[in-house]
Amino acid sequence: MKRLLILVVGLLGIWVMLSGSALAVSKEFLFPGPEYKPPCDTSKKTICTIEIWLAHKHKKQKRQIKGFLKSKSLKVLNHTIQFWRRGNGHPPTNIAIGSAVSAEDARMAIDIALKYNDKVDTLILRPLNPPNYVAIATSAWDEDSEVSINPEELAKLRDPKLTTEEFHTLYYELTNEAGVKRDKFY
Repeated sequence: MKRLLILVVGLLGIWVMLSGSALAVSKEFLFPGPEYKPPCDTSKKTICTIEIWLAHKHKKQKRQIKGFLKSKSLKVLNHTIQFWRRGNGHPPTNIAIGSAVSAEDARMAIDIALKYNDKVDTLILRPLNPPNYVAIATSAWDEDSEVSINPEELAKLRDPKLTTEEFHTLYYELTNEAGVKRDKFY
């Protein structure tokens, strides 16, 4: 199923590149469909996979960060936290939040990004990532897969009053999935 999703997203990206037009994802795809089965137990946390790239200066804090993630009921694998090589600048200041991640868990991920990666100024388009996935400072996607946000928009996403549906609706709008912004995609 995962390979099929990657293939479909890849083919869609190629079609968009060749056609030269941007597509808006229909709002009906705001959340995964009823046939979607998460790859982990989501009774405690809705994040099944989290990947974090941090500046080299945080390398000595790896044990502390792993402990924090585990205390939040997140599965931590050896590659969960990776460090940018010394001298290679700052990791990207982006975040990817899957469409099945709860607003509470999404805010926690944003807080982790702000604490250990200094800022969040771009969002990765949701259809490019699995529903229960979060990536902080990912370099897996190119710049055309990211949408810039300003501090005020980030503050809106961090609003603790937002329900999960409201959070994802806002993310959907900020990332041009609804066609609100006309940033060129591929």
